[in-house]
Amino acid sequence: MTSVLDRMQTMSTTTTELADGPEAEAVEDSVDEAEKVQTLATGPLVALWLVIALLILGIVLYVIEPMFQERDQGLLLDRYRTSIDKAANQATGLQGVEVPTMAPAMGSAVGVLEIGSLGLQTVAVEGVDSATTRVGPGHVPGTAAPGQPGNAVIVGRRTMFGGTFGDISQMRVGDEIVVTTTQGQSLYQVTDVGSAELTAEQTPATAPAVAAPTTTTTTTTTLTPAEGAPAAEIVAAEVPVDLTAADAAAEPTTTTTIAAIESSLDGGRIPLNSLYGASTDDRLTLVSSSSVFPWNSAQADVVVAVMIGKPFAPTPQNGRMAGQSGNVGDASAWPIVLLAFIFLGATVTGAVLLYRRSSSRVAYLLTVPPLVVFAILAAESFSRLLPAWS
Repeated sequence: MTSVLDRMQTMSTTTTELADGPEAEAVEDSVDEAEKVQTLATGPLVALWLVIALLILGIVLYVIEPMFQERDQGLLLDRYRTSIDKAANQATGLQGVEVPTMAPAMGSAVGVLEIGSLGLQTVAVEGVDSATTRVGPGHVPGTAAPGQPGNAVIVGRRTMFGGTFGDISQMRVGDEIVVTTTQGQSLYQVTDVGSAELTAEQTPATAPAVAAPTTTTTTTTTLTPAEGAPAAEIVAAEVPVDLTAADAAAEPTTTTTIAAIESSLDGGRIPLNSLYGASTDDRLTLVSSSSVFPWNSAQADVVVAVMIGKPFAPTPQNGRMAGQSGNVGDASAWPIVLLAFIFLGATVTGAVLLYRRSSSRVAYLLTVPPLVVFAILAAESFSRLLPAWS
């Protein structure tokens, strides 16, 4: 009996010591944590996960997508350079250059834009829907091709997907734009820069007239007096540009200045089909959003540049559809957007429930990967609803 009682007392003492030891403290901490999890309100948890989802959306559109856009631009540039080299080789061959008989395919490269004042080199592609302008600036179907007669209109992003045209409002009259196509190179000189509100008014499809920069050339000739003549007889006269042989021998000094013109775009209202319409000159029109807010669909930054020299022969072009304007989104993407956000909402709900029923570490490990995946899918699909120039 004594031995049994002694063993029972010993077990009781051991149990008491374990209850007071570090293991007991760990058990109490886990219980306290579980109680805190159970008492944490659902509202803050849902708000936290929604904020995380929105942050992922922003990171995808403004950080990750520009890297993909840069990769796509590199691939496009390599392929288009091959097309340019092929056309150059054909030009020196006996059969000559192969003239296109089909309009460019949507999403295919149509030219390389180089804007020295912005340090920009980019490949323009055919089409201005929200999916196409992810890759680069889009050529508006139905307008003239770059380097060809008429009004060639190109729409580019301002902020998202690299923001290729985010700085075109900083261009100035007199800046030059070089366009390289398979036909050759064309030089354009900027004649107007400004912002305008694009309206849906139905007007004749004629692009607004833009005054070309006026060039003034003056020649100042200083006549050297005869030997012994007084200094008062030195005459400085302004003479016309077409100097006579006698005047030319006097070593004239010629100064050429380009007079600035008042913008015909700044603050005005222009019908969209007029901006994209035919022009009496050969020009390049660059269009982008004038607002950093992605839902802007009316206020635009516009740059008009007139071709210096002669255009190349026209080739077949696509016709412009109602959605090919650059300032609207893709309404057909709604089902995909709703499905993506339903999955995202289900993931957030599951994360909240799991967080309340288990430790935070387990909840994060199990819910963060699907949350990231569905947030990326939601961002990709949601961007198609936004204007193609945002």
